[in-house]
Amino acid sequence: MSILNKFLKKSSKGFTLVELLVVIAIIGILATLLLLQLGTARGKARDAKRVSDLNQVASALELFYDDYGYYPRGGNNLSAAPPTGLSKYMKLLPLDPSTVGCTNTYSGNNGSTGGCYGYATSSGATPIKYHIWTRMEQFNKGALENDLNFNSTGWDGAPINATTVETTATCNGDITTANSSCIYDVGQTD
Repeated sequence: MSILNKFLKKSSKGFTLVELLVVIAIIGILATLLLLQLGTARGKARDAKRVSDLNQVASALELFYDDYGYYPRGGNNLSAAPPTGLSKYMKLLPLDPSTVGCTNTYSGNNGSTGGCYGYATSSGATPIKYHIWTRMEQFNKGALENDLNFNSTGWDGAPINATTVETTATCNGDITTANSSCIYDVGQTD
């Protein structure tokens, strides 16, 4: 009996290598799961900023329209700092929180060739309709089901066909030009 007691006393002084490896493996799995969730949360936060930025620009455009009776023409008007025509309403245009895969401008790029944001107006010297859009990383039911889903193809500036109904499958974290099916858009089109 005394030999068994000596063995039990010796083995209870520390952890075995197997126990330590199991704990390290569990910590590794939990850390991986946490990092995956943080990536999704970051994408949703960037999308929330994009929606907020677009609504801020839309407010400035509406203030411009109230003063002049038309919107700034599509093209290069919104790429300047301060934006041409809107400097009275906003000093700088908001920039995309992540410029990976697109150019950070509101104009000059067709929706199929690049641009984190796009701005298009109806044709003419004094346009009375506008369409602004941004690409989303994640599916946001509240934002994407309540956006405009408009086709501004043929307008001046950066038109895009945003009539695709967005789903979780189309919003795959990719904001590159290859994925144009997850578009949040607002505007005055009536």
